[in-house]
Amino acid sequence: MKQFKRFWPSFSYQNFRVEKELSQDGGAVWKASFPTLEKRVGVPIVVQSYQEKYLETLLSGRAKQGSTKLVKSGKDWYVHLSLTISVEEKQGEKVMGVDLGLIDLLVASVSGQTLFFSGKELAYTRRHYAELRHKLQKAGAHRALVKLGDKEHHWVTDVNHKISRALVNFAIAHGVTKIRLEDLTGARWTKQQRKEQRRDHGRGLHYWPYYQLRKFIEYKVALAGIEVELVNSDLTTLTCSRCGEVVKSRPKGRWFKCPRCKKMKHIDVNGADNIAQAISGLAA
Repeated sequence: MKQFKRFWPSFSYQNFRVEKELSQDGGAVWKASFPTLEKRVGVPIVVQSYQEKYLETLLSGRAKQGSTKLVKSGKDWYVHLSLTISVEEKQGEKVMGVDLGLIDLLVASVSGQTLFFSGKELAYTRRHYAELRHKLQKAGAHRALVKLGDKEHHWVTDVNHKISRALVNFAIAHGVTKIRLEDLTGARWTKQQRKEQRRDHGRGLHYWPYYQLRKFIEYKVALAGIEVELVNSDLTTLTCSRCGEVVKSRPKGRWFKCPRCKKMKHIDVNGADNIAQAISGLAA
């Protein structure tokens, strides 16, 4: 049987409306209304807490609604709604560097203050999902596999949302005007890390969706009026962020000790400080 490409229904800002009503218990009920071939219909929608503030800006007129698309994933339908929001850029320059890695998923550093997100528990959960996946594959449980995949995807997306929100709050609290992220296009992992990646088979953090995390960071900091720049990460783990001395190989363990100035610093904080200085230049 010939297969045809599926096109999801799209709406202009004039046809698709988001509405908010108060329930009897005083809570908020969100609804979406759109035209069909027969009539205009209104359906309740589930809105996550972090999404409410964006919809509030739309209802207040502070955001402009763009195109909208309805997309089905499994048994659920999702609304992809684009908004345009004007924000005021922050004045001055205070730069924060952000290092992304395998042991510590994210480390941010600005003016001696740091923010850590350890990857230990995340890697454990990824391995747990991988083990369940392997058992279901052996049992031929296709439906359960799909359900498990959806559950893992939602978990990963939720984690990336929480990390990016915490990073933005940290940046705002410290008056940051610019965030520099390392460009991970083309993995920068060492030879040993690449070996571990091949053995990993989707477990742990070797296949963590860093690109999704980066995109979440970019749009959230943009809403806060903070600029984002991508920098090359070639020498960030080999260079002393204090004196600029470059070592020949990545230090073992979690600490970077400079052979010249003797400064000792957590290796990911050292990397984040080098990223803030863009020692290898901005990414093309």
